[in-house]
Amino acid sequence: MGKYLLGIDNGSTVSKAAIFDLKGQEIAVASCAADTEDPHPGWTERDMEMLWQSTATAIREVLAKSGIKPEEIAGIGNTGHGNGIYLLDKEGHPLRNGIQSMDTRAAGIVNEWLQQDLHAQVFPYMLQVLWPAQPTALLAWIKENEPQNYERIGAILMVKDYIMYRLTGEISGDYTDMSGANLMDVRNKYYSRELMDLYGLSEVYDALPPLKQSSEVAGQVTPVAAEETGLAVGTPVVGGLFDVDASAIGSGVIDANQACIVMGSWSINEVITEEPIVDPSIFMTTIFADPDYFLTIEGSATSATNLEWFVQQCCGDERLEAKKRGVSVYEICNEEVAGVPPDGFNVIFHPFLYGSYVQPTARAGFYGVGGWHTRAHLLRALYEGVVFGHLNHIEKLREAGAQINGARLAGGGSRSAVWSQMFADTIQVPMEVSDGNELGARGVALAAGIGAGIYRDYTEAVQEAVKVVSIYEPNPANTPHYLARYNEYQRLVEVMQEPWDKLNELS
Repeated sequence: MGKYLLGIDNGSTVSKAAIFDLKGQEIAVASCAADTEDPHPGWTERDMEMLWQSTATAIREVLAKSGIKPEEIAGIGNTGHGNGIYLLDKEGHPLRNGIQSMDTRAAGIVNEWLQQDLHAQVFPYMLQVLWPAQPTALLAWIKENEPQNYERIGAILMVKDYIMYRLTGEISGDYTDMSGANLMDVRNKYYSRELMDLYGLSEVYDALPPLKQSSEVAGQVTPVAAEETGLAVGTPVVGGLFDVDASAIGSGVIDANQACIVMGSWSINEVITEEPIVDPSIFMTTIFADPDYFLTIEGSATSATNLEWFVQQCCGDERLEAKKRGVSVYEICNEEVAGVPPDGFNVIFHPFLYGSYVQPTARAGFYGVGGWHTRAHLLRALYEGVVFGHLNHIEKLREAGAQINGARLAGGGSRSAVWSQMFADTIQVPMEVSDGNELGARGVALAAGIGAGIYRDYTEAVQEAVKVVSIYEPNPANTPHYLARYNEYQRLVEVMQEPWDKLNELS
């Protein structure tokens, strides 16, 4: 039996491959750019052959970096961004460019569906909101705008399913990704012909791929794929995971009433439940990797990327100081934020640089800034604003019936002690941070370990391969200060809705 596991993670811009030992320790990681094309405003897509080649390059590089023999890899798992769509024609070739999860070309179709009150008809099946990058909306757009392509659809895949197909030659999907893609009767865990009829997509029902469990072996590496990647022929490849499930498992979140909070490009707030949460206002309820559970998710593009923008645009002094001291600029930012106490502070920040959960026209802003405030005050306001965005999602989950007994923080922001403490003080549950950096890749590698017979189940996999390195207990003395500012944050959201619309008209 092999002594290592390979996790492959295809996000929106990068193909990544990481090798782990059976204790979950990262041996090597490699990445390769997977460029996005923007042929029209609001379109985000990429050439599928290029995507495969970038993935194959990352696999070759991680094997070379690790020095591990290909036959020592016991199993392979794939994860990647949810939604979007990657289509094969009836001969098994890419039909057109793959479409990514930020694409908005189908916004008009979603608006028409909402005006027709279609959401009320489809919600009992799919348990999520409607938005333009879902496969159903994109398929409806292709049917209307590319009828010649619609007629040739042979398989409807998610990004990680396409990579699995190139590795194994097998067409399949998994329950986590497809239940998050608006294609399934989530409560009953099967594709719904009635649902596809409601969308006007009955012609492509048979192009939905066979469903596999995330840890179920779905195929083996073919000779062709082995030649392109350097992997060993016959290495088992499992069904794989939606990236939100992969991040949860990679950080050790596998039990009911446990939450995973991811601070990255998106604010991801997810909680595992024994019964599905059914609430039309919730972003999505999906089938979890452990099929005994469901995963409910609230999210928006309002998290740590706000800090990346601010550092790039406004923190030249901090970058110089970091270079002088040989540390990350984010360490300097953390020190400055820690130097501003949570009491007696009154600047508010809305983290809407890249969109919001409030309304389409909402944008970022600092409120209450005076001439006596420093960049450190603005940084603290930004850190808090990101936390408040997460808290808003957590509140929605709680109001819908989710019980959150504990949480794991993941993503780049979780490496900041001051930021992690803010989460604990504001959300008022202990915040645990796991070891490791490539949590999505590790999560799907652990699923591959189950498929390869190394672990019995996710419980054993997490016990063996995930360790908690930090715990942040809530400080009750700080909570009232944060919640008072959160109330003002919410009040500003309400009063800014008309001004945001007017500002949008100016552009």
